[in-house]
Amino acid sequence: MPKRRKRPVGEAHFLPTLHPLDFVKTEKFAFPKLYLWQEDIINAAAKFRSRVCCSTCNESGKTNVLIPLMGLSFMCAFPGGTVVSTAGVEEQIRGHLFKYLESKVRPYLKTENGWNISLSDLYLQAPKIRGLRSRWIGRAPKDALTLEGYHSHWARDDKGNDVFCPVLFVIDEAKTSERALFEAVWRIDPDFLLVVSTFGPDSGPFFEAMEDMIQSDSSIDDSSETRKRNRIWTYRRKINWTQCPHLMTPAKLSFRQAMIDKYGENSSFIKSFLGGDFMRGTDRNYVFLDHDIRNVRRAMGLQVVDERIGKIPVHDGNRRAGLEFSGGGDEQIIYIRDGTEIIFWQAFREPNTVKLAGVFVELLRKYDVKPWNAYGDAGGLGLPCIDSMEAMGYMPVYRYMNQTEPIMRHEFANRISEDHYVFKEIISRYPVKLPNDPVLLKQIRQRLFTTDAQFQRVKLEDKPKHRGRTGESPDRLDALIMAWSDFDPPKTVAPPPAEYVSEIEIKAVQHHTGGRAFDEMLPQVGWQRARQMAEHDN
Repeated sequence: MPKRRKRPVGEAHFLPTLHPLDFVKTEKFAFPKLYLWQEDIINAAAKFRSRVCCSTCNESGKTNVLIPLMGLSFMCAFPGGTVVSTAGVEEQIRGHLFKYLESKVRPYLKTENGWNISLSDLYLQAPKIRGLRSRWIGRAPKDALTLEGYHSHWARDDKGNDVFCPVLFVIDEAKTSERALFEAVWRIDPDFLLVVSTFGPDSGPFFEAMEDMIQSDSSIDDSSETRKRNRIWTYRRKINWTQCPHLMTPAKLSFRQAMIDKYGENSSFIKSFLGGDFMRGTDRNYVFLDHDIRNVRRAMGLQVVDERIGKIPVHDGNRRAGLEFSGGGDEQIIYIRDGTEIIFWQAFREPNTVKLAGVFVELLRKYDVKPWNAYGDAGGLGLPCIDSMEAMGYMPVYRYMNQTEPIMRHEFANRISEDHYVFKEIISRYPVKLPNDPVLLKQIRQRLFTTDAQFQRVKLEDKPKHRGRTGESPDRLDALIMAWSDFDPPKTVAPPPAEYVSEIEIKAVQHHTGGRAFDEMLPQVGWQRARQMAEHDN
């Protein structure tokens, strides 16, 4: 038998004359001159093994410029290659993208061996090149699993040569795409990936892909964990309407000003429509509001520091830790805090409770955290874990109980709910430094509260409901809250000006906290809460 020829590992690189940016110059499909940001996105997407994710404003040209240019140039450059295009809704593909593609290839449809397009089947075929024809397939499947099967392959051209036929996968309006669609894409492992969408809700896989962008800020500690997460995407970018000169006409500017006047400059809709921010739902009781999210992003180094709060975290040497002992496949978390900075954190998935207890004890001793300053969740799996830790001589561990009676009994149903709001006060006033962790930020964004039926007190959404809604348990957030429990205000931070404090506010705090000293209660109550108490009493 003849010896079977071994094919080389496939790679696909655009030749200079067939690169999308050179493709524009040919004027074959009459693409307009690109903006610099469009050139950057196309250049990043045209690299082999690219993983490009971009959010743009409406009318930026993503469906009329970016996607058609990338797809058509790909079909010309790689005979036998496949473009797979999908979107959250079929109309985006059928009514917009493929109709636009038809207008581009219409002059070449009647020529011999020309282009071939079917709007009913959402199928576009390129002319033969060396006996091979590339194709563009549009899909809006109800079941994401039906997308699997589009993989790169080898083919023989008309001269008997092996030709590598790559795959370009495009997700348009990814804000409405389900998580299963992204998982299907990862299974396909395309040679080129372009994900684009207008700004949408602050949840879902597209938001998560864009939210953990690392800004060019030297103050950010780009840890190895952060670098691992960001290896998924080779390029990401956010584009707002001010970067699109064609949207700056007098008529469009007048319309946008009318929208601002109607909805308000700080509305979620305007921030998404004009400012390039993702929208928060208005029909849910979020624990962390928009200004809290800004404070969290500042603490993570993702947003400009407020000079009134300060830049440098304060260390007091009295280190505290928050420990979450979740079971059932959820994460176990440890956060270690020194003053106003989280100096260490790590996530585990360790089913052996004794082994997990040993790891926690080793880390706590390494960072010199006293047992009574280690706040461990004593519910469920936490009970045997804390027992194991104390059996190792690390005792007594502080046994944190979520359902303990809060200090502000008239406002909060339990301690864990109250401590979330205490933490909001802390990050609004002190120079807090948190790890740049997109998973933690996502859990902060998604945490909801409800009210108990009897007294209408604030109570966090139950974990089973939260897990069913978001797909995960907020374990990182819970551990973080425990790490900040019983926070001692740093003495090096100046107190608020005297005009912010009144005798009425001091008496109100003492009244609502059972007569405890005002200075003692201030870290947990906060100045804003003290003012609310005073207004309530009056």
